[in-house]
Amino acid sequence: MVSLERLVAEHECAKLQIAYARTADLGDAEGFTALFTADASIHIPEYPPFAGQEAIHASLVALAASGVTMRHVITNQYITLTGADTAEGGCYLVVYNDPNPAGADGVHETRPPATVGEYADRFALTAAGWRFRERRLTRVFRSAA
Repeated sequence: MVSLERLVAEHECAKLQIAYARTADLGDAEGFTALFTADASIHIPEYPPFAGQEAIHASLVALAASGVTMRHVITNQYITLTGADTAEGGCYLVVYNDPNPAGADGVHETRPPATVGEYADRFALTAAGWRFRERRLTRVFRSAA
């Protein structure tokens, strides 16, 4: 039998993975930053780690200012509680993006995915609820363009 508390914790952590994608796609720097603990870090290949909420916030502000349109697709989510207030997990990731403005109809030209990979996550239960403590992206495929 699975405890209700464990199911709720796993669900809340999986919701963070989806919220990460949604807030990144919308350029919502405040919402994005709120998903992380104060001492959190994001590790993305080709970049130095974004360590702490200030750096995490600045990274999304810069990305949003670049004008790129993104859509993250998150699948194959898994979460394992490692303690009363800690968990680990991950998910697969497919990212579509386009640095060009949308056409007159508001639609972007279809391009192959820019990245296919997976995130390894560490979570912490805080006074505000479950938050990311660390995200590490491993790219499996990347667009040549």
